[in-house]
Amino acid sequence: MGMWLGEQRRLGRISDISFHSIDSNLNHLSSILGGCERISNTPIPFAYSLIVHRTVYLFCALLPFALVSDLHYLTPLVSVFISYTFISLDSLAEELEDPFGMAPNDLPLNAISATIEINLREMIEDDEKPSPMKPDHHCLLS
Repeated sequence: MGMWLGEQRRLGRISDISFHSIDSNLNHLSSILGGCERISNTPIPFAYSLIVHRTVYLFCALLPFALVSDLHYLTPLVSVFISYTFISLDSLAEELEDPFGMAPNDLPLNAISATIEINLREMIEDDEKPSPMKPDHHCLLS
């Protein structure tokens, strides 16, 4: 994109001010892309996830013993509710480890890219912009 931008400037199709503004945004986008690649390529060590899983399950197993003296017969109900919350958070953290991909819980990168393209085409007053992506019947964007 940088080479294309330089070519457009050399041909006089964009002004120096526009070139500087677009080049600055392009550099910022490259920096963000580098951060996303680091997130995507940095695995969570197995030992970290293992200790989190074991801690959550141990906490959930011992929770009723801590609550029984105060809650008596409500202990199972409260324990199940609290345990469900902690186990759900543990599962959610595991799901969010890799936000880039095509799974239903991943970021809708195609929709984000389409929105960026629409916004850029509107800025240059181009009428050939794609239509915005709509969620499917499960409220998911591709």
